[in-house]
Amino acid sequence: MQWPYLAYLAASDLRLVIYFLLGGLITAFTVYLAGQGRGTAAAFITTLPLQTAFTFLLIYAEGGSRTVEEYAWSLLLFTPPWLVYVLVVLFGVSRLGIGRSIALGVICFVLLSAAMQKMAIK
Repeated sequence: MQWPYLAYLAASDLRLVIYFLLGGLITAFTVYLAGQGRGTAAAFITTLPLQTAFTFLLIYAEGGSRTVEEYAWSLLLFTPPWLVYVLVVLFGVSRLGIGRSIALGVICFVLLSAAMQKMAIK
């Protein structure tokens, strides 16, 4: 099924602005929910495939099905390191503080991602 709006969007000079606004709206809504004490709802919105669905559609508009397939495989590749990142922040925030726990989580994510990529290439 072809989506004519995707071709129009991919050809638009404002497409990067539109992509930025879509991502920003989802992020702003997530932060708003969390700020209202609705952390579970915020986490649901963050993990809801809505952001990924938009990304799949926009990548398809930019590069077609092959680029979507490569992106999807890469998402699967980086899921285990992402889970480690979340766990480091979860267990580190009360012990290390938010900044240090995020920094340590990102370091773990990058190192594990590099290792996963090397294993996937071989």
